[in-house]
Amino acid sequence: MKTIRSLLLVALGCLFSSLGLAEYPEKPITLIVPYPAGGVTDLTARALADSLSKHLPQPVVVLNRPGAGATIGGGVVASSAPDGYTLGFFPLAAAVPEVFRFRYTAPYTTTDLKPIASVAATAMSFAVKADSPLQSLKDVVELARKNNGLLIGTPGPQTLPSMIMVQLSKKEGVKLEDAAFGGDAKTLPALLGGHVQVGAIDYSAIKSSVEAGKLRVLAVCTESRVDFLPNVPTVQELGYPLPYVSSLGVFGPKTLPADLVKKLEDLVAKVTREPEFIGKMKSLTIQTSFKDSAAYQQAVLRDRDNLETFFREQGLYNK
Repeated sequence: MKTIRSLLLVALGCLFSSLGLAEYPEKPITLIVPYPAGGVTDLTARALADSLSKHLPQPVVVLNRPGAGATIGGGVVASSAPDGYTLGFFPLAAAVPEVFRFRYTAPYTTTDLKPIASVAATAMSFAVKADSPLQSLKDVVELARKNNGLLIGTPGPQTLPSMIMVQLSKKEGVKLEDAAFGGDAKTLPALLGGHVQVGAIDYSAIKSSVEAGKLRVLAVCTESRVDFLPNVPTVQELGYPLPYVSSLGVFGPKTLPADLVKKLEDLVAKVTREPEFIGKMKSLTIQTSFKDSAAYQQAVLRDRDNLETFFREQGLYNK
């Protein structure tokens, strides 16, 4: 009798497995990063993959698929099988490619992706030299008013700080213009060398200069104050809304089953509360910022609509 019972249990186990009810994951999960290795997005994804792997029977493996404005990696996830084995770790640009249609055409749109969980947020900052007389963003506005304009070092037009500058200029009636350096690696030496009085740079790129007493941060472009700069206000506190939140999160294809979304969402929530992961984020000067699937989807759609409105008002869709 015991032998028959054992055989029945084995047969039922095989049946359930064949019906797709086996424990997920049965094989490694690929986490697509749409940028080259070594950047903030990649390093954050690798920290997340390492932490997730400790709670799963199979590893989470990062695969870099850069190019075409992050849409190559985004397209891989959007077109993947909805089985949970191909996921994406994306910034907003990869999640809402259609709003950048004035630059490139993507093979997918926001609705082809399923937001699973927000993980972290980067901290773009407005900074000055430590000996600058500018003590606040209000001082920057008054200097621009006094001088009939001010150049601010930025990554370039249509980036988060540049968009904040457009809104700030409109609200305050001053002229703030981009000194577009193309990235932090060029903006930082320009700021330190006095070629611009104010620079918009991700805090990760200026942390050592701030700690060495060479630079000061006037404001951060985040939803709330960041743990590593608790005394620095956000631009929102100062009355200038964020056009979008510079977040990083996990995505899957749009038809990913609800049970897999829930399992992954719960696992990410657990990891983002763990001291080891939080410590890794602090070492990267990244703010841990968890949102569940529903809240994250709402945030992504809000930011997509804000970007669409902003770019339309700038006339970028008419060119």
